[in-house]
Amino acid sequence: MSVSNHPNKLYQDLSSKELSQIALASADISIVVDDLGLIQNVYAENQHLAKKIPADLIGKKWLEAVEVDSRKKVQYLLEEANPESISKFRQVNMLGNEKNIALPIMCASIKALSNQKIIVIGKDLTETSQLQQDLVLAQKEISQSYLHISQLEARFQSIFEIGTESIIIVKADDLYPMIEINGNAMKQLLLAKNNCIGKSFLSLLSTNEIIKARAFLQEVIDTGEPAVSDTFLIGSKTIQISASTFTNIGKPYLLLNLKPLDLTKSADFLESDSLTIQAIENNAYGFVVCTPEGLILKANKAFVKLSNTKNESDLISTSIQSYLGAETLDFDRMMLSLKGKASSQSCTSSIKSNSSSIKLVDISAVSVVKPRACIGMIFRQIDSRQDKDKRINKKLVRSSEELSLLVGQVPLKDILAETTDLIEQLCIKAALDLTNDNRVSASEILGLSRQSLYIKLRKYGLVDPNKGID
Repeated sequence: MSVSNHPNKLYQDLSSKELSQIALASADISIVVDDLGLIQNVYAENQHLAKKIPADLIGKKWLEAVEVDSRKKVQYLLEEANPESISKFRQVNMLGNEKNIALPIMCASIKALSNQKIIVIGKDLTETSQLQQDLVLAQKEISQSYLHISQLEARFQSIFEIGTESIIIVKADDLYPMIEINGNAMKQLLLAKNNCIGKSFLSLLSTNEIIKARAFLQEVIDTGEPAVSDTFLIGSKTIQISASTFTNIGKPYLLLNLKPLDLTKSADFLESDSLTIQAIENNAYGFVVCTPEGLILKANKAFVKLSNTKNESDLISTSIQSYLGAETLDFDRMMLSLKGKASSQSCTSSIKSNSSSIKLVDISAVSVVKPRACIGMIFRQIDSRQDKDKRINKKLVRSSEELSLLVGQVPLKDILAETTDLIEQLCIKAALDLTNDNRVSASEILGLSRQSLYIKLRKYGLVDPNKGID
């Protein structure tokens, strides 16, 4: 059966009483208004709502019985009332008996043909409005709680980093993966944060100590009581571990506090070493300590300035290679030879900064095996505009013995490429010497275009990178 398009036929045989009951069933409040907007009658079936309606509404203008922000909506309802159709529903906030408490009513209007009165029917929105207010309050409380949690997290992070103790937080499972480590622990263990988060804490220990450490940590988890144990880290460095458990979002974690076993010796060492640390920090040359893989653990002020970064924290755990220029072949060879053994090497490379400028640097590096493998580097900036006789002040050509040492460690094509580069560098220097630094004449002697010569000059650090061809 199709839906009827003639509602008048649906109600034509009903009595006035029956029509009134239908109106009451479909509306919480009914208001009769005349053409002048004066309220003629008000009826509310719901007694709870009826008690909130002022008793002096009869004879009062409907515009004056609502909140100021609802008067425009009332005007629309009066203007839109007609016998042919019901008006658009609009929310009107009527004045109630209690001060500063409005009655939200969803109203629609229709004009009666029989008496030319405007009939307004409305649904009480008090409960809906209360739910909306409760929702707003709940959202406000959630926002405040989130802000409070964020502030607590920031305080915890500050305490976690500012404190003098070395702290590691690990997940309490079979592998004990590290999920957080503070700066003191990284310095004490010579670790890069990006290089250890997610890795097992047991991987830091010497092999013969893993079983002992696993039993100790499991005992702390089982008993739930804080405990202290002595163990040995890699490099025979004796460390005292204090462990305690805590739960976060239903998951168990361990908080580990690492202390040197001989605190007096450690304090004496730190005091005697402080002058060395200050000297390195304030040195005019850039100084960096990194992992054998090239992740930066420590950098002094000079290197921060040389790399044109804001502060040391921006460098920590980033790759040293990312700050070098395009030509890193010598540097990569140096890192390969230093990895895994205590030795010293040097090379020439360049540093690229955020401003895209390139600075030629001489790099001296030394590898350390104990207490943990790391590489220390000194970066000394070279003035590319220095006197032409000092452009290449190191031995450019390797001896046959040095080249033979590379066989088996470096592919033949790389050895040949290095030899070609060195010969090319010597030829360019000789051409510049012959032409008294006239680059146009030098390019003609070498059979190169001026642009090709300029690229090679920059490649070998024989020209100021910020200065073009003459």
